[in-house]
Amino acid sequence: MPYKIWDNNECKVSRRNFVKGGTALSTLALATSGMTLPFSKKVQAKETLPKPDEKIIWSACTIDCGSRCPLRMHVIDDEIKWVETDNTGKDIFNHEHQVRACLRGRSMRRRVYNPDRLKYPLKRIGKRGEGKFKRISWDEALDTIAASLNKTIHEYGNDAVYINYGTGTLGGTVTKSWSPSETLIARLMNLKGGYLNHYGDYSTGSLAAISGYLYGDYMSTNGIDDIANADLCVFFGNNPAETRMSGGGNIHNYMETEKRSNTRIIVIDPRYTDTACGREDQWIPIRQGTDAALCAGIAHVLITESKVNQDFLDKYCVGYDEKTLPSSAPKNGSYKDYILGHGDDNTPKTPQWASQITGIPEDDIIKLAREIGDAKRLYLSQGWGIQRSSNGEQACKAVAMIPILCGQVGLQGGSTGMREGDHTYPFVRFPTLKNPVKATIPFFLWTDAITRYKELTPTRDGLRGVEQLQNPIKFIWAYASNTLINQHANINRTKKILEDDKACEMIVVIENHMTASAKYADIILPDCTASEQADFCMDGMVLEA
Repeated sequence: MPYKIWDNNECKVSRRNFVKGGTALSTLALATSGMTLPFSKKVQAKETLPKPDEKIIWSACTIDCGSRCPLRMHVIDDEIKWVETDNTGKDIFNHEHQVRACLRGRSMRRRVYNPDRLKYPLKRIGKRGEGKFKRISWDEALDTIAASLNKTIHEYGNDAVYINYGTGTLGGTVTKSWSPSETLIARLMNLKGGYLNHYGDYSTGSLAAISGYLYGDYMSTNGIDDIANADLCVFFGNNPAETRMSGGGNIHNYMETEKRSNTRIIVIDPRYTDTACGREDQWIPIRQGTDAALCAGIAHVLITESKVNQDFLDKYCVGYDEKTLPSSAPKNGSYKDYILGHGDDNTPKTPQWASQITGIPEDDIIKLAREIGDAKRLYLSQGWGIQRSSNGEQACKAVAMIPILCGQVGLQGGSTGMREGDHTYPFVRFPTLKNPVKATIPFFLWTDAITRYKELTPTRDGLRGVEQLQNPIKFIWAYASNTLINQHANINRTKKILEDDKACEMIVVIENHMTASAKYADIILPDCTASEQADFCMDGMVLEA
């Protein structure tokens, strides 16, 4: 039968499954774990329940923002009636503050009971991408997937199977979509010979690449509450009020910190964002994509007015000027030479030069640079939007160079110029075993690994583990991911590649709703939401196959 949405009676099935202790583990876990697993008891709130027939069941918002805020589901007659956020503890900032969910987390009930939820396995009946499907049984769906998987591995090899990037389910100990190498799909594939892996992600691809050249590895900056110890805070395209808006995200700490400090706040962004919204001391609108030019103009003032920390640069940095420039580098190839116009382009990066590119008045650039240079503690951070563009890694590097020039790295109230840091806690994870396939591609080149796999090289394309791919991608797993179409660049090109089912022969999507990417699936498996499944900590260790 053609794909259809739920009716009210069908919704009750999900509600019933939810309340039976939450014992319906996700469809992915049931299909791939291969074992019977015990379930943890639900944590009950300590407060007196307002109604005798009401249960409060703890859940969490594990959507893409990364905060993982706890949720309290109020359940009556096997149905979630309303959702509230954490209201336990004393709510003392930086000690016992409540991790309150934002509106997205509090609306989780609508996600669970959305009439457009995917409920049945679906099989494509039209051309790929048309979005035409028929309902099939679980047996047919799993048999079809297994047959295609075996055929792909037999005819091509395990490196023709690819697990796509996805962040629709974050923070789980078992059922999680990111990182893909820690998912249950990865466990399944590792038990069956491995898969083509990827490194990097859409959020921080350019930033992660340039971090290695600046700091040796991926780098964040001080926690956002360290703004209280700074004289000056500068946000480059950083908008946590929209991107990290919950109590588990950074905006709560930012707001509380701002109340407790006299730190001057400057927001540099093409948009007047919610993070600014009258709370900033100065908003500097900038022409989109010109952050690197602004930073070069700032650097010119810092250098020519002797506001750089020369001792720090001499001791900890390589290549700032001729004193630390490696002998293998070209003449006049230092950073200082580039800024002052002594390099190949013979162009001094003056505030006047930067003004013509950025649209920011020359005097404003000079004033900003002097404020930065005079600050004893400079908290400077950049959002991830800056690097999601052509030559984005250069913009990331340019922004990060400002606190380096000022010697602010490693200081309380200082910064590295990257995005604000966060808190992580060690936790035992479900063992996903070791991937026998050595080949790894950059996350952004999966479409190229379908169309021109033989051309990818380590030096030009960042291929890792092998000198050349032996097979194209023929089978794609897309779990809790709308990346195939919604997030990948050049959608028209990607659409044409995915429409050719002779190139990539099988696409399996595991989802809650019919997304743009799901319309390009050959088989769709419906998944549980985080509120409909039990997740828990397994007392295991990482094993090798």
